[in-house]
Amino acid sequence: MPDGDRTAGSGVPVQGSRGVATGPGMSVGRLEAFSDGVLAIVITLLILEIHVPEPSEAPGQLGHELAKQWPHYVSFLLSFLVVGVIWLNHHATFNLLQRTDHRMQVLNLLLLLPVTVLPWPTDLLATYAVEGTAAEQRIAVLVYGLTSTAMAVAFNVLWHYLRRHPELHKPHVSEELLGVRNQRYNLGLAVYPVATAIGLISVQLFMAIMLALAVLYLLPTPDVRS
Repeated sequence: MPDGDRTAGSGVPVQGSRGVATGPGMSVGRLEAFSDGVLAIVITLLILEIHVPEPSEAPGQLGHELAKQWPHYVSFLLSFLVVGVIWLNHHATFNLLQRTDHRMQVLNLLLLLPVTVLPWPTDLLATYAVEGTAAEQRIAVLVYGLTSTAMAVAFNVLWHYLRRHPELHKPHVSEELLGVRNQRYNLGLAVYPVATAIGLISVQLFMAIMLALAVLYLLPTPDVRS
């Protein structure tokens, strides 16, 4: 059995040769590796929704046709940043752990569920942001907003489970550190539904708010700033 997976006979975590505490469940590294793979696939799939205009569609008008696709570029950038933020915060969160348990593994899967759905509402939003009717635009915004809200809810459920189980934490993790992260992570729970409600009035404003929120989440929390 690899050193990183050894446990004491009582099921109590022990130190592997890499100095990482492990338990009877899945190692933190393996859970992160699976999650990273899923996120990498999703972030790659996003670009496939931007299509190359066919010469027969508008001969001699390639520049014009490319410019017409601006909602696809904005939607791609938005979803790229959203997945990137999930990846960064996922790593920052699991970096606090010395081991996982079965419930955390299930909660992590539930987080990945709405993330894997994201390419679909991205394409929906890009397709109907400009050319759709007002009703179609509202539906596209609602689908994207609900997907984003589901990601925020799933992430926060996982996060609050982590907070309630200090036995999973690394020794240096303090309540002060968790409090700083908690204020930041809770923001999405409020902002995503509000942005979605605004998007029912203006799809362009919805995209601007979502982009701004994604950029905000790219900034490091005070505990990880160097």
